[in-house]
Amino acid sequence: MNRSLTRQILRAARQTPASAEPFRHLVEVDLVFSEAAFASAPEPWSPGAGFVEVMGGVWLRDNADATQTAVVAGVGPKELPGADGGPWTEEEVWTVTSADPDVFAYLDDKPHRVTWALGRPDVKIVRESYATHPQAAVDAYWEGFHRKWRFLPELREDGRYAVTLGCAPNDCWEHGPWPLARACGRLMGALGGRATVRKTVNPDAHRWVVPECVTRMGSVPVG
Repeated sequence: MNRSLTRQILRAARQTPASAEPFRHLVEVDLVFSEAAFASAPEPWSPGAGFVEVMGGVWLRDNADATQTAVVAGVGPKELPGADGGPWTEEEVWTVTSADPDVFAYLDDKPHRVTWALGRPDVKIVRESYATHPQAAVDAYWEGFHRKWRFLPELREDGRYAVTLGCAPNDCWEHGPWPLARACGRLMGALGGRATVRKTVNPDAHRWVVPECVTRMGSVPVG
């Protein structure tokens, strides 16, 4: 299977047209992993209906009363009182409700800044222990996975986990198709599943400056 996949990747790379913009044309591989590879993965946690996950461990919901509610998991101790009023020493889960959109302005970048709302009379905050929260188990599993594989897969609507790897053949074959083939072969050999190879055109070549095989969420070891 790995030889066949390598041939498909190299064939797609050879068919990539020459371009003055080295990252205009890409070869991408969609890897959909076997269900057995993630049999021990905990079920994703959600605060409930209506919440949209802004980023890992952060959710936001629009409420019927023109307020919004955010749930932020793993908020680290700051120079603020803990949930019990004493020194804050452990990570917490914050559920914050407010009509002021500025309270939620940093959720997709620096969600810990939601703590700036503490003490405001127009903001409702519920604080829970992170260590005993269901999201903590989810985070621990994927942190361990990321340390081993240096990427995080995407959970598809059909319940399967997948990732897309890609390279720019016009840049350098030794830093493109060959590392891509090795990375795909290693992942498929270890995790199983199926792969689909395709040629794509990058709409913004100047923003996809990638010297070697990468995934959407980080590099994959290819050694």
